[in-house]
Formats: sequence, structure tokens, C-alpha cells
Amino acid sequence: MENMDPKTGNFQFASPTAGGPTAIQIADRRRPSNEEEEEDKGNNCIFGNQIRFTIMIISTLCLSSILSNILTFNFTVICMAGEKPENYSAGQTTDLGNYRPDLDYTSAQKSMLFMAVAVGSLLAVFPLTIMLNKFGSRRVFGSLGFISAFSTFLVPLSANMGFYYILFMRIIQGTAFSACLPVMGSITSHWSTLKQNGIFIAILSSFLQVAPIFTMPVSGELCTSSLGWTSVYYLHGCVSVVLFSLFLLYHRNTPHKHPLVQRRELVKVMFGKGSIYSGPGKAKVSKKVPMAAMYKDPAIWAILVAAFGNFMGTQLSLQFMPTYINKVLFLPIEQTGVASAISPIIMFFIKIVAGQTSDKIRFLSDNIKLRIYNSLSMGGMGVLFIVLAFLNPESQKSLCLIVLIASTCILGFNSGGFFKSSQMVSRQHSHFTLANISFLNCVCMLLTPLLNELIAPENTPETWAIVLCIHGAILLSTNAFFCVFAQSKPAPWTLETWSNKGSKVAPVEESEVPRTQEQA
Repeated sequence: MENMDPKTGNFQFASPTAGGPTAIQIADRRRPSNEEEEEDKGNNCIFGNQIRFTIMIISTLCLSSILSNILTFNFTVICMAGEKPENYSAGQTTDLGNYRPDLDYTSAQKSMLFMAVAVGSLLAVFPLTIMLNKFGSRRVFGSLGFISAFSTFLVPLSANMGFYYILFMRIIQGTAFSACLPVMGSITSHWSTLKQNGIFIAILSSFLQVAPIFTMPVSGELCTSSLGWTSVYYLHGCVSVVLFSLFLLYHRNTPHKHPLVQRRELVKVMFGKGSIYSGPGKAKVSKKVPMAAMYKDPAIWAILVAAFGNFMGTQLSLQFMPTYINKVLFLPIEQTGVASAISPIIMFFIKIVAGQTSDKIRFLSDNIKLRIYNSLSMGGMGVLFIVLAFLNPESQKSLCLIVLIASTCILGFNSGGFFKSSQMVSRQHSHFTLANISFLNCVCMLLTPLLNELIAPENTPETWAIVLCIHGAILLSTNAFFCVFAQSKPAPWTLETWSNKGSKVAPVEESEVPRTQEQA
């Protein structure tokens, strides 16, 4: 447990059980005790006591890379077939120019290719979460990064071989994507201090914005260049190989295993995490997840319901924003790429501000802050979707584009909403909560293209208005559910972790007192 020395102001850690080294004791063994203060002042590492932030940034770039590999198809689908001749018919053998009939997929085929990613994610999300808990983020996520890279390299070849080959590659890409949210939870729980949960979640979850910021404009330029649409996949594959090579070399599953982490930073990261790091043996999360207790907790269901609404809106923006801009607003491909990247850029900064302010604001309780930030993100997006549905894309094209961009930007406040609640409630089991959120994200990846295929296969303004109203209603109703049942305190089942002969380890800080069973 942690205690503060009133004379020195330093934190002292004591194991709740005897018989084995704690992570702090492991840190103590790295250097002679009489040199600790000197090393803290003159750290040889250029990052000083900020290694956790370099882990956060590299991890965010890797998460972005996996999503970017998926988004490549979302954009190239509008350019890979080339321009169809006006007098073209399937039986003619006239000059086709750059037109590829075999790559001009039908509406149903496009929906299958969009949904294939979700199928791969659904199949892999829980097995990979188990592997993540057993082997750690370094080996599991690092391996998935290379799988994503090589499947992206093979997309052009598989597209030329036939429809079902590219469909299979999309499933493989989805398999790699399934681990993104559990990895985000694992890295936050191990590398973030309790007071910096908000900014860690904000930065790590910003991969949802960083990916389209890079992919959309780059894909727009490459699609219309002499390099062609295949270069989009080769570039993204190369970026993934570089980033995940760096990840494997630099990342460690926990701070006490990283050779550059100094004792002062280790103490900061560990403070208040007795249930994760104390006890005999290696410092690690308990492998036993109290699933039954979690699924009975209304606070967890508030998070999951909010996640469903959030990702229905997110997937509509990620998968179909280029289609809406190009097919409904009739912007050319180059402008579509730039316009699609504007909202993620703005959303990225909103997410950072939301993460910082949700940590720093003290005059509001955590419960109130969760509801305000979640309502700003999901409630705001729902309202703007409904407003967009009633605008005329022909006569109000600019206004439609502004509202569409604003609806996506405002979702950045979710880093202070249900995402933060998942970390606060689940603590050391946040990777499992985020695995459930990832599962719901996969469900939304399936439902969104299916809904568009059923309602708006021809991409007319009238049918898109129906799609937008449905998504707006989902966002508003799921946010209302979250506001009723959301919690900010650690759940009682977070105490039933690192135990020895029935003993329980509880957080020390008074502000982090767990909810009672009645509150749950």
C-alpha cells in the first residue's frame, strides 16, 4: 500500500503480503539508493521522467496505422474502378480507357467489403483479449500490426485476383483492428497515473481521428496521381511496418520492465494502484476477471449502451463521409479527401481539450463531468445529424458540409464521457470493459453499412435523410441511458483482484473510495 511520509513528502510503498518483491522493490534494485536523487535530477534519458508519454504517443500512432489500413478501402472504393465510359455496356469490347469493370463493385458487394472488417473483428475480439491478458500488449499488438501491414500490401493483388480474395483480406484487416480498444485500456491502466487517465484516454482514443487525418487527403492525392490507387495500400503498409518495428523495440507491457523508466516516474504511475501492482511475485494485473459481477453492474451497462450509440455515429462518419460528400454533395475526389480530413483534425484538438479539462476541473464532481461531456459529444452529434437530415444538399451544399463536419467534430468530447467512465469504474479490468466496447464497435461496423444498403443504396438525399434521423435518434436515446446510470467511482468488484488467502487490496486515496454494493 502507499503512504506519504509527512517529513519528506515522498510516497512509501509496502506490500500487503509478505514473501516477494513488489514493483517498487524491483525498481530499487536497479541502482544504489544513495544515487537515486542524483539520477532523478540528471536523468541520462532525453525524455527524463516522461517515458509514459512516449509510450502513449507511439501506441497512438500504431493504433492509427491499423485503422488507416482499414480506411484505405473506404476511400479507394470511389476511384479504383476508374471512370466508366458513358456508352459502356457489359457486352461491348470497345476501348474502356482506365475503367476496370471487375473493380466496379455493386452496392451489395461494397456493403460486404465494408462488413468484412466487422466480421473479422467479431471473430477475434474476445480470443485476442484473452491473449492480451496472458501475453501482454507488446507481443500481441506488435504481431497484429504486422498482420495488418501485410494484409494491406496484399489488397491490390487480391482485388485483381477476384472479389472473394479481397473480401478475405478485409476480414484479416478486421482481425487486427479488434485488439485496438483492449490495447488502449491495457496501456492506460498500466502506464497512466490515476490523475492523468483523462489525457491518456483522450490521446490514445484519438487514433480514430489521426487515421482519417492522414489517410483521406493522402488517398485523394494518390488516387488521382500517376501512381494510382494501388499506391495507397503500399504506402500504408510501409508506414505500418516502420511503426510496429518501433513499437516492438521500445514498448514494454508494464513500467517496471522498461529499462528507461526511473524510480520517480515508477512511483507516480503506481500510486493508488495497489490492486494492480502490490503483492508477491511479478507486478501484473490479476488474470481473473469478475465477469458475472461486471455484467450485473448498471454502470457497466451505461458504458456499453453509450458505446453502442457512439460507434453507430462514428462508423457512419468513418465509412460513409467520403461517400456522402462525393455522391450526395457531388464534390470531386480531390476535394472529398480534403473535406473528409477537416473534421478529424478539429475533433483531435477537441478531444485533447476535453481530456485535459475533464482531469483539471475541480468545481464539478466526476459524475456531473461525465454526463456533461457525454451529452456534448453524443447529444450534440445526434442533434446535428437530425438538422443535416432536413437540409437540402442541392441548394444548401456549403451549409450541409459545415453541419456534417461539426457533427463529427463534437464527438471529440467523448474522451471525458463514457470512455473515461470505463477506466474509472473498471480500473485494472478496463481492458475487458474495452473488449466489450470493441465488440459493440464491431457490431456497429456491421449494422451501419447494412442500414445504408437497406435504406440508401442509391445515395439519394431523401434516403440519406432517413439514415441520419435514425442515427440521430440512437445517439440521443443511448446518451439519455448513460446519464441515468453512469458512475465515476471504482466498482466493488475491482477490489477482488490481487488477493492472497482471501485478502483484498483496496485503493488508498480518499477520493477514490469504491462504490458500495447499494450504489452499484
